[in-house]
Amino acid sequence: MNKNAFLITVALASGLFWAGCGKAGKLDRASTFATPTGPLELKLKWPAGEHVVESFDMKLNMELSVPNQPAPLQRDITLGQEFGLTVLNYTAGGGHAVELEFLNLRMKIDENGKRVLDYNAAEKTSNQAGDPAAAAVQKMFQNVVGAKIQYYLDASNQVERLEGAEALMNRITASGPANVINGFKTMFNYGSLKQMINAGFLPPQPVQPGDTWPVQTEIVMGDLGTMVMDYTYTLTGWEKHGQRTCARLEFQGTMKIKPGAAAAPTGLATSVHDGNSSGVSWFDPELGMVIDTTLNQDMNVTMNVPITARGKRSTQTITALMKQAITIKLESVK
Repeated sequence: MNKNAFLITVALASGLFWAGCGKAGKLDRASTFATPTGPLELKLKWPAGEHVVESFDMKLNMELSVPNQPAPLQRDITLGQEFGLTVLNYTAGGGHAVELEFLNLRMKIDENGKRVLDYNAAEKTSNQAGDPAAAAVQKMFQNVVGAKIQYYLDASNQVERLEGAEALMNRITASGPANVINGFKTMFNYGSLKQMINAGFLPPQPVQPGDTWPVQTEIVMGDLGTMVMDYTYTLTGWEKHGQRTCARLEFQGTMKIKPGAAAAPTGLATSVHDGNSSGVSWFDPELGMVIDTTLNQDMNVTMNVPITARGKRSTQTITALMKQAITIKLESVK
């Protein structure tokens, strides 16, 4: 399995989520929120000066079929991120400025049951000393940790602009082979970063149990094209989640890749077939935040990867059956 295909699949998987924020320090307190008898507006709240630390964990199982290989390769990836969110201030017109800082990245990879990578950027520990490919990935992780992105949201919590994306790209491209750099650029491009603070899944009008609404999300993923996700959300009811009274939001939908207007300069072409996703988010109206999200995604992916062998360029077609489970939750609040 070449490194290009590996980084493509990680980048693809990393682009298929959006973050929900919680308030772990306040989750131990019982809600004072009274369950409404009619429709209620679900809206994010950003108290000035608040700082939270959130975690994202993904378990990805892939069965990869590579030309000239006698059997499919089973690759299992565990990818984790921690990042902090600090509400800086209010902006003109009732918006907010929020700063995101990458605190840690960690990854484990098993191939056919054998551990081939185990790396935690915060601890700077690895089981792959002397492996150039693994060292390049680890260097990229270290370059991302500590990077900060500033988001400027309007009164409707839509991202008007963000700053720091170019500086992050400079950190990523500071060193490392081109194939590793390209994979990380896709994982942390403008579209993916913008999606990390997103209120687009909340209904545009007050809702009550039984109400549904559509949500379409598009993420530009560089040479991979644009990931398009079409969901139907349903407020299924009010329930306790820990100590908090929450709106239970169930969602399900489909995923596909829309090719770019022009062919990718690298010659890469990716398509998603039978992409399905479903999950649950628990939204706390009192705190104005999603306190927990779980989702599962299944898809078949075809990647046409350009290769050069013996001075001749050709295309290698790799297919992957991908199943991933994602959890997003808050770890701390100050």
